[in-house]
Amino acid sequence: MSAHLSEKTKETICKALGATSLAELQERPYQALSAEADVDREKAALYADRNRGSVRLNAGHYFTVKEYAEHIRNMQSVRLP
Repeated sequence: MSAHLSEKTKETICKALGATSLAELQERPYQALSAEADVDREKAALYADRNRGSVRLNAGHYFTVKEYAEHIRNMQSVRLP
């Protein structure tokens, strides 16, 4: 099942993510986040009682940008048989 997006929606997504087209976004690596987009665990915990979102995020069970980069390095260094 494919999603149908209006031209205005496509334009808004591309503008928000700094892309020229949706095809360009498909080629980006997953979790290509900058340090500015990172979330502080202490701040997330402070607002957890008001957030109706993910329990995993409220509990601080997520990777920061640095942790995710380290995780990727560790996974890529695993020698497969």
